[in-house]
Amino acid sequence: MYTIIACGIFEDEIEKIRSDLGFPVQARYLGPGLHVNFDELRYALNEELNRASSDGSQGTIVAYGQCHPQMDEILKPYHAALVDCQNCVDAFITRKAVEEKAREGLFFYLSPGWLAAWRDIFDRLGWDPEIARLQMGSFKGSIYIDTLKDAASREEELLEFFDFTNLPFTIIPVELDHFKSLIIKAKESLEA
Repeated sequence: MYTIIACGIFEDEIEKIRSDLGFPVQARYLGPGLHVNFDELRYALNEELNRASSDGSQGTIVAYGQCHPQMDEILKPYHAALVDCQNCVDAFITRKAVEEKAREGLFFYLSPGWLAAWRDIFDRLGWDPEIARLQMGSFKGSIYIDTLKDAASREEELLEFFDFTNLPFTIIPVELDHFKSLIIKAKESLEA
């Protein structure tokens, strides 16, 4: 059995594709927002990587982006592979798709996990609406990456994000094939 250690941002999507991965996994989720404090992220990852190493896991897939400047160094002592993405956005949509959308301007992306966690993350950053609007002033808007096909039931949450940030939102439906392929490739790299 493999272990997936993932940012909590990915929890719903991993649970949705878990039975389609083609190999058994146990998943452990770390709190969203650890990326705002590198020491906390390093500590949490090391704790879970040690736990996975000691409980007989065949290997550990780490579902994070490059959320820590020393991510490769953190993973090096373990039989672990990081999914191949810069951040949670291009875990769900390809880097090419992000770059194409960027031609229209700068956007802040929200997945279902981000939509659930943004208040906590902004609190950790010390952002009230005024600071958030200042920090996000260069963004043209926000994009909800609808990985769970639940955008219709999330309108109130999206409006709350809009009220806080003043960023109008659009919704793009996304399949989880790309995300699933990143997890499978990470697993395959552990077998090489």
